[in-house]
Amino acid sequence: MMKKIVLGVLMSALPFFVMADYDLTDDVFDAAKYEKSARAQYTLGQMYLQGGQGVEKDKEQALSWLKKSADQGYSLALHSLGKIYLSGEITKADPEMAIKYITMAAQKGYSPSQYLLGTLYQTGRQGVAKDPSAALKWFKLAAGQGHQQAKKMLAELSSETGSVTDAQAAFETGLNFLKGRGVDRDYRQAAEWFSKAAEQGHADAQYNLGELYNKGRGVKKNKKTAQKWYKAAADQGHVKAKYRARNCAFC
Repeated sequence: MMKKIVLGVLMSALPFFVMADYDLTDDVFDAAKYEKSARAQYTLGQMYLQGGQGVEKDKEQALSWLKKSADQGYSLALHSLGKIYLSGEITKADPEMAIKYITMAAQKGYSPSQYLLGTLYQTGRQGVAKDPSAALKWFKLAAGQGHQQAKKMLAELSSETGSVTDAQAAFETGLNFLKGRGVDRDYRQAAEWFSKAAEQGHADAQYNLGELYNKGRGVKKNKKTAQKWYKAAADQGHVKAKYRARNCAFC
């Protein structure tokens, strides 16, 4: 048990990872090879990238282990591979492969990948075609998870356009999380974004927020709160909300 705890602490320290005890290296190898731990495979890949502390630098081994981890959907490995293929420092630069890996991590909700993807689409760097709408989408998703640089970028864009942080944008972000469009479905995030839009009087957001409270998805089930948002949307003429408001006791 203590061995696993120590291993967990070791792996969670990456990418600022420093190994003080060479014996721990065997634990990482064992977890990566025999337990097929995606986290350990990522750690091992980083060890081969950095070299030292009992492991010689080996780019091929690094890529191999990172890919094994990425194949299991480990966000840090996906993000790391994306950056490797962007830079071209370890292997030949491949923007298409880079975007593939970074997008996969972003879709899993990894905010650094969401922010990086946003900057690529915003600037058109590394062979990526400029796409302001795609950039905005990823900045919003990263900012919604508290990514500070994404928040700053949104603030800058907002000052330029005056419409980035409006209710419609919040509603659309909530809808992305609700339906799993471009990101993994996440009802909690959907509820948070719908709340931002609903508080600004967005009828569709109010209705969808009512649905989440009615079904207990992403929020604690609460018929009273559901009714509140159904009524708010119904008062604006939302047809489905009118029906729900009348029949919420039987929803």
